Amino acid sequence: MNTTDIRQGLSYVTNSQGQKTAIQLDLTNEAVQEIVEDLIDTLDAAERRDEPTRPFEEVKQEILRSRGV
Repeated sequence: MNTTDIRQGLSYVTNSQGQKTAIQLDLTNEAVQEIVEDLIDTLDAAERRDEPTRPFEEVKQEILRSRGV
């Protein structure tokens, strides 16, 4: 993925004065798809930043116990 690939998947929407008011994303463009997925992942992480955390090993052991391993 490079910036040229991404730019080819972007289009600006302008008003009657020629001012940029919105952007259209071509979701058939794989580079744009990746950027959108990264943006959504970042938004999800930001929303969850204050949630309590648990150590990985604790979660891993819980999953293994639930599977009878």
